[in-house]
Amino acid sequence: MTLGKITDLIKQTNKFSYSFEVTPDVTVDEINNLNVEPVFFSVTWHAKNHKCENLDIAPLRMAKFLRSKQHHVLLHLTCDMLKKDYLDQALALLQEQNVCNLLVMLGEKYDAATSDFKSARELVAYIRASTGNYFCIGVAGSPDHTGEKLLNLKEKIDSGADFILTQAFFEKEVFNNFAKTCKELGITVPIIPGVFLFENLKQLNGFINLCKVKVSQDLLEQVKNKEESNITGQEILKKLLHDLIADNEIKHFHFFTLNKLDVVSDFVKEI
Repeated sequence: MTLGKITDLIKQTNKFSYSFEVTPDVTVDEINNLNVEPVFFSVTWHAKNHKCENLDIAPLRMAKFLRSKQHHVLLHLTCDMLKKDYLDQALALLQEQNVCNLLVMLGEKYDAATSDFKSARELVAYIRASTGNYFCIGVAGSPDHTGEKLLNLKEKIDSGADFILTQAFFEKEVFNNFAKTCKELGITVPIIPGVFLFENLKQLNGFINLCKVKVSQDLLEQVKNKEESNITGQEILKKLLHDLIADNEIKHFHFFTLNKLDVVSDFVKEI
């Protein structure tokens, strides 16, 4: 089964390409019935649910299933509730299953008392030291972060991370400023823009509250005005993607689907 590192996969494309984030409870039928072909699927990791009790957990099962269907996989992995013995077993299993991409994060409501890893930087460094260059490691980046948080991002890259996957944003200036600042800090790894597809102001506000992202009041007013004119949020996202492609020659985008694969599939076919 062919391995495909994320950095190689996105480099090889010469046209618009995309990937989908799914949660482990996405159904087999939903994956099998897709009428588009994402470059890879990322699978979320919910330590509070499975508690890293054994290797028969939903994220690992979904990663195994996707690989059995010849899909490339980016498995999320968090510091939360993670012990070194468990991690060593999980990394060995992933290598057996030909999964070579990881997205390393701290984890929601992380508690240092239950983990052997105190930071995402520490986890990146451990994986790199124990497995060499087998894994292509990504880390999360928030485009609205500044100062110390950006320096922390640089530390993760210096510890062995290969790419950055951003939290969703909705204005091109936010990404452009982030990419510029990263370059000034000496961060040269690929930055993959994260995209959340929304139809209306209610959906946008729901995502903002769920993921704690920041948006400008101007954007909220724009969405509200367009909604009153029966223009969906999809049109705003479509323009955002076209602008980013034009400004930065970006070709690959990662969609946070919330398992709404049919809606996102229809959207990418229009780009």
